[in-house]
Amino acid sequence: MKTLDYHSLIIKYIKPDTLAYRIYITHVTLVTAKALEIAERLKLSLSQKRFIEEAAMLHDIGIIKTNSEEIGCYGELPYACHILEGRKILEEEGLPLHARVAENHIGVGGLLKSEIIENKMPLPHKDILCSTIEEKIISFADLYFSKNPKRVFLEKTQGQVKQKVKQYGKRQEKTFKEWCKLFGVDNND
Repeated sequence: MKTLDYHSLIIKYIKPDTLAYRIYITHVTLVTAKALEIAERLKLSLSQKRFIEEAAMLHDIGIIKTNSEEIGCYGELPYACHILEGRKILEEEGLPLHARVAENHIGVGGLLKSEIIENKMPLPHKDILCSTIEEKIISFADLYFSKNPKRVFLEKTQGQVKQKVKQYGKRQEKTFKEWCKLFGVDNND
């Protein structure tokens, strides 16, 4: 199995001497560690774990194209568009499977077309959903970590994540409960 040098890819798009890099690398490293803990618990194969490591480290690469000054990103697009830009970047880099993770990690396993329309999100009117176990694990792990500079190192508690997920709606709350069971995560606090 060929090893992807994801760090070289990250610094190609996000310069290491910037706030964006410090926020990005901290966030994706923590998400990756949590995702790999879940993968290990589920006894996924070495190739699945390697893909999770690579895709989790790259899942938010599109933030650099957004206008998110609080995290050091000075692009022109709304933050929600980071999923589309991440997909574009990774597809251009010849990583179509990693690109899917960048696009569908949002929320709890992605968004339905109806949710995009209802929330007036600047995204294509289509379902953007996780389908593979690897995609689901990364989307789940991402829920536990913020890119807020004041909280970037702090893992959210299970209760905090549950409260946030409730704001997303019943479908996403149901998916979260199913994933807690699937991934062996206590959902009772």
